[in-house]
Amino acid sequence: MAAEERLRSRDSMARPQAGAGGPQADRSVVASLGQIVLVQEPEFALGGLKVCPSRREVIAGNRREVLQPRIMQVLVALARRQGEVVPRDALIADCWAGNAVSDDAIHRCIARIRRLAETHGGFSLETVPRIGYVLEEIEPQRPGMLASAWRRATIAAIALGGGALLVAAGFVVARF
Repeated sequence: MAAEERLRSRDSMARPQAGAGGPQADRSVVASLGQIVLVQEPEFALGGLKVCPSRREVIAGNRREVLQPRIMQVLVALARRQGEVVPRDALIADCWAGNAVSDDAIHRCIARIRRLAETHGGFSLETVPRIGYVLEEIEPQRPGMLASAWRRATIAAIALGGGALLVAAGFVVARF
C-alpha cells in the first residue's frame, strides 16, 4: 500500500494540474498561442462603427448590435490585419484554436460580417479565392464631394442633351 501511495503522489507531482496558475495563467497561455480572447481585446473603430470585443457589441450612432462570440473573433482577426490578406488557416488558428472547422462555419461568420458592412457601411470584406479574406476600411465621402459630383454630372448631361438638340434642329432645318 505504501508503495502505491508513493507512486500516486509522484505521478500527481509530475503532472501539472489544469488551472494551476489560476485564471490569469490560463489566459496568458491561450493568448500566447495567438487565439483571440475577446475580454482582452481593446475597443476599436471600423468605418463609422465602434467595435467593443469584450462586450461583443458593434455601435453605430445610438444603435447597438451584439454579435456571437465567434463572429466577433473573426471580425477582430480581420481588423488586426486590415488591408492584408488573412489566410483561412490563420482564422482557424486565431478563432477556433486550430481545431478542425467546416467551411460552412467560416462562411457563416464571413456572411454576417458582410451584412454588417452592408448595413452600416464604412468597410468591405473581400474574398481572395483559395487564399483568404481582406477587410478594408472605406473612406466616407464628404457630402460636398457627392453634391459637386452630382452637379458636374448634371451639367454634362445638359450640355450633351443640348448639343444633341442643336444637331437635330440643324438636321431638320437642312431638310426643309
